[in-house]
Amino acid sequence: MDFVITVMDYKIIKCFKINMMKKTLIKILLLVSIFGIFAACSKLNEPIPLKPELTIHREGILDKDSPTWHGNLVRENSWNLRACQNCHSVDYSGGITGSSCLTCHTQPSGPEACNTCHGEFTDPSIIAPPQDTNNNTSTDSTGVGAHVSHLYQNDLGSQIPCSTCHVVPQDYFDPGHAVDDPLPAEVIFSPLAIHNIAVNPVYDHPSATCSDTYCHGNWEFLKDSAGTNAWIYTDSLMVGKDFSPIWNKVDGTQASCGTCHMLPPEGHQNAGNDPDALTCSGCHTGIVDHNGNIIDTDKHINGEKNVFGN
Repeated sequence: MDFVITVMDYKIIKCFKINMMKKTLIKILLLVSIFGIFAACSKLNEPIPLKPELTIHREGILDKDSPTWHGNLVRENSWNLRACQNCHSVDYSGGITGSSCLTCHTQPSGPEACNTCHGEFTDPSIIAPPQDTNNNTSTDSTGVGAHVSHLYQNDLGSQIPCSTCHVVPQDYFDPGHAVDDPLPAEVIFSPLAIHNIAVNPVYDHPSATCSDTYCHGNWEFLKDSAGTNAWIYTDSLMVGKDFSPIWNKVDGTQASCGTCHMLPPEGHQNAGNDPDALTCSGCHTGIVDHNGNIIDTDKHINGEKNVFGN
């Protein structure tokens, strides 16, 4: 039996196919939409990481007694605080971590304050050891040594500023400071240490010894420039002993009166005949008392000849 498809039949079949294709397309689009919504909902139900995962800090990061304390971490990283800035912001206020360093580091410069790495953390006025950059507190350590007796408890003269023996950085990241400069710290003498004839003082790291500094007796005063006080000279000049102290020998023996110059000094009348400095107060009034004790530290080891109150 032969089938004859009329024009009408063809149109009906064509419409049917088109409708089927449309329905199929709609089903496909519907399925894609449902899948997209499902996937989106699934993602929304999953935790969304707002910050990068931090794995550098372990338990004990805030415990100074822990080996994982952050101070140890900074030390092991050569004190490069830029590593901290990467996460805690350049001003250490929290950054992407939301954890501010300024909660504990309350000085204006935050963790970059001098007493963060050396000095007394709880006292911002003490910026040099009693504690050095390796957490040493013993004066036997060359990193500690006589810092306190020079800067904070100097009974023989004015407090010695850091710049007398070191180049003091203006900024934490200055070249030659901490980050790009391994220990030990360089000793580069200036101001009072190189006064008078002490033009080439030296600090020897292996022996921890200072030598040829004005502060410890490398000086001379000329009779020709003494004016009306020239009568006290027994020679053309008066000189010190040029004593070489050991930096970490802090037992008081190197600070005793007469260590850096004779009593009175060589070239001075009666040189060396007054080991207790009992007669010094006769001329050095207001500077030393009749028991040989320095009573005005601003007028001793100051680069001047202070006599009769001047």
